[in-house]
Amino acid sequence: MRILLANYRYFISGGPERYMFNVTDALQDRGHEIIPFSVHYTKNIPSVYSKYFVEPLGTRDEVLFQEQRRNIKTFVRTMARLFYSPEVERAVQNLAKDTKPDIAYVLHYLRKLSPSLLVGLKKAKIPIVVRLSDYAMLCPQSHCLREEKPCELCVKGRGLLPSVYHICVQNSFAASTLNVLATWYHQARRYFDLIDVFVTTNSFMYDMMKSAGFEEQRLRCIPTFVNVEVFQPVNDFKKENYIIYAGRLEPTKGVHVLIDAMNILHLKRPDLKLHTKIVGSGDSAYLLDLQNKVRQYGLEEMVEFTGDVDTPRLCGLLAQAKLTVVPSLWYENLPNSMLESYACGTPVIASCIGSLSASVREGETGLLFEPGDPNSLAERLIYCFDNSEHVYEMAVAARRVAESAYAPSRHIAALEGLFSDLIKAK
Repeated sequence: MRILLANYRYFISGGPERYMFNVTDALQDRGHEIIPFSVHYTKNIPSVYSKYFVEPLGTRDEVLFQEQRRNIKTFVRTMARLFYSPEVERAVQNLAKDTKPDIAYVLHYLRKLSPSLLVGLKKAKIPIVVRLSDYAMLCPQSHCLREEKPCELCVKGRGLLPSVYHICVQNSFAASTLNVLATWYHQARRYFDLIDVFVTTNSFMYDMMKSAGFEEQRLRCIPTFVNVEVFQPVNDFKKENYIIYAGRLEPTKGVHVLIDAMNILHLKRPDLKLHTKIVGSGDSAYLLDLQNKVRQYGLEEMVEFTGDVDTPRLCGLLAQAKLTVVPSLWYENLPNSMLESYACGTPVIASCIGSLSASVREGETGLLFEPGDPNSLAERLIYCFDNSEHVYEMAVAARRVAESAYAPSRHIAALEGLFSDLIKAK
């Protein structure tokens, strides 16, 4: 198959991009040709197809919204990508004309590429599969989160106006209003009807999409995969005396809850002398808040911020950790860190929320705690350190689940089957 793979970034900046490059490698290993379509950024991985990429909203060095210079050119392009971009439509049509893909697999496209991407693909008579990496189809803020609590006002029959009342997008009334107007425009033009199938990564998101009115025949649940050859246990599941968080540093991820729990743990059980490694980067202001919190609690010798690390280093850190903590406040989307921890034989303690509560098998591959509650998390950590035999059993079970439920072969087979069905139907 010739597969056009579209995403608004062509470099690794988070879980969706890691998935993009992982699935590219896996599909290419199966003999398929991958044709990327994206936005020009300086950080991009080189590609022979980059001549078809479109320009970013600002300059090629400005990735995040807050990095963009405020000028007329940026404003005009931002409005076009928010509502409709003829530039994107033309670019993807040119790519399709020259490469003749059999199917399109679309990851992130809203706002940076816009639904004009879908129009260009359909004009080229290409079936479209969209993989959902967040809740942007249901929530203007993308995370179904407001004031650190789950919010489904826009999902459950109230339209999108609650996002304006609560200024959910960029904490701005103007941005929230524009986002709603753009979505109404897209719905009126029926752009989302051009999508043949939505792929969800977990049953929770599948049910959310169904409850929001999306037809079940257009939904497929294909869980993310993990490379069980790269991520493996070490030393027969023997662990060092630390726990780990690995992922982006932003408020929705709840890392501050983990630090609060560490303070409680230190006060209740100073005998444990447990260390925490926080791996990753992201929101610089949030990182500063976390570092200040560590200093405030006097935990400098117990909490280490490693920044981003390469894959071999991440494998080692996950495999030797006693536990991985996923303290997210939002519903999550089957995070890579959880699956990679499973593959490394490391149990996961996660918030009992959204996809996490459906993916962590309580008492078998890990434990769940009340979202946003550091006391609940601290209790779970204490239990694990007082019940090492149970933790060892969960470690072995986690590896077994990674090899069965989240194996690459299973994921790729499901994708190939879906793609083949759509191509035959066309």
